[in-house]
Amino acid sequence: MSQSPGPGYPPSQPSPYAPPAHAPQAAPGGGLIDALVPTNPLAAVSCWLGIFSVILCGAGVVLGPIAVITGVISRKRGALAQQSSYGKATSTLRSWIGIVSGGIGTLVSIAFIVTQILHKR
Repeated sequence: MSQSPGPGYPPSQPSPYAPPAHAPQAAPGGGLIDALVPTNPLAAVSCWLGIFSVILCGAGVVLGPIAVITGVISRKRGALAQQSSYGKATSTLRSWIGIVSGGIGTLVSIAFIVTQILHKR
């Protein structure tokens, strides 16, 4: 129970500009910007090039190694950069997707090209 400042004064009320005591706290580093924009662009490039190297059989010879190299570079940069927890986890995941799918895309593409050459003979 709040005391009034004295006779003739209205009882004190909380300021309308003060935040309510039950205001929800924002999650650290889980904002919309972190979800939409990768914190490490090389990780996103590695991820997409790795996926395309698997999908586009003949182009995997070129795209796969680039995906692996950018994935390794982004892993090294990600260890040095200050990122939110969401951004760091996303960058790490995208880097590994690029490295693994780039390697698979390169091998599948080489196998595809070799079978095409042997089939024409």
